[in-house]
Amino acid sequence: MWFSRKLASLLCLITSAAILGATSACGVTIRDDQADQDYLDLAASPDYASVGTFASGLTGCATLIAPNWVLTAAHLFVASSGTFTINGGTYAADQLIKHPQFVSGQELQGYDMGLAHPTTPVSGVTPAMPYSGSLEPVSMMTFVGFGLTGTGLTGATRADFKKRAFQNLADGDFGDPGVLLGADFDNPHSAADNHFGDPTPLLLEGCVAYGDSGGGVFLSADSVTYLAGVISFVAAIDGNGNADYGDLTGFGRVSAFNDWIDTTIPEPSAVGLAVLGVACLWFVRRSTCIK
Repeated sequence: MWFSRKLASLLCLITSAAILGATSACGVTIRDDQADQDYLDLAASPDYASVGTFASGLTGCATLIAPNWVLTAAHLFVASSGTFTINGGTYAADQLIKHPQFVSGQELQGYDMGLAHPTTPVSGVTPAMPYSGSLEPVSMMTFVGFGLTGTGLTGATRADFKKRAFQNLADGDFGDPGVLLGADFDNPHSAADNHFGDPTPLLLEGCVAYGDSGGGVFLSADSVTYLAGVISFVAAIDGNGNADYGDLTGFGRVSAFNDWIDTTIPEPSAVGLAVLGVACLWFVRRSTCIK
C-alpha cells in the first residue's frame, strides 16, 4: 500500500512492556463522544469470555481455543514458559509454539501467531471457535482487551485493568491481506484521520493499545461468534503509535492459520472418542461377565 514503507518505521508492538512494564495488562482506546460504560458492557458479553491475559517476559492477551490451548501473538514469547490468566484463575503454560514463518521485528509481514499450552485445563470458560470463512475484509469485528485505555483525543493514557471491547471494520491491509488485516480508528470530528475505507466511525469504534498483543478479534455470522483474528500491532501515520484517532490496528487472520493450528495441537474430539470407546468396551465385557 502507499504508506507501507512509512508504517514499517512507525509500527509499535503493543506489549505492556512498551510503557508499563511486563506485569501490566492489555487495553483499548475509545471514542471521546461515547460512554465508556458501553465499551465495558460490550466486553462483558459471554461471547468474549475466552479472552484473558498472557505473560511470558512480556504481557499481552490470549484467547482460549481449547481447554488446554490458547492462541496469542508469537512476539510475546520471550521466555521459555508463560502464564495465562482468565476468569479469576492463573494457569502455567509449559509449551510456547511460534508459527514457523514468524520473524521477530517483521510483524508487518504477518505470521505473528503463537500457541501456548496451559499444564492444567482451563475450567469454567467456553473456548472460542476459530473462524474458517472469508468475511473478514468487509465484516465488523469486535476487539477485546483489558487495562490501558483513553480516548481518540488523548490516546492510551491510563490503566484500570477493566475489560473493554470496541468494534471496527476490517477494511484495510498492510500488503498481504491473506494473512494480515487492518483497521483504522476513524475520527468522528474529522475525516482527515481516515486511512482505510469509509471515514465514518462505528458507534463503538476504537483502537487497540499498549499491551493488547495477542488479544482476540471476533466476528458474528449466522448467530455464531467466531475468533477471526489475533492482534499483532498498532501503527501510526502521525509518528506516534499511542492509539489515538487515525492510528491503525494490525491483526493476523485466523482463517489463514487453521491448518497450522490443527496440525500443531492434538484433536480433543479424537482423544475423547478413544476414551469413550475404551469405556464402552469395558462396560460391554462387564455386562457379559455378569450374565
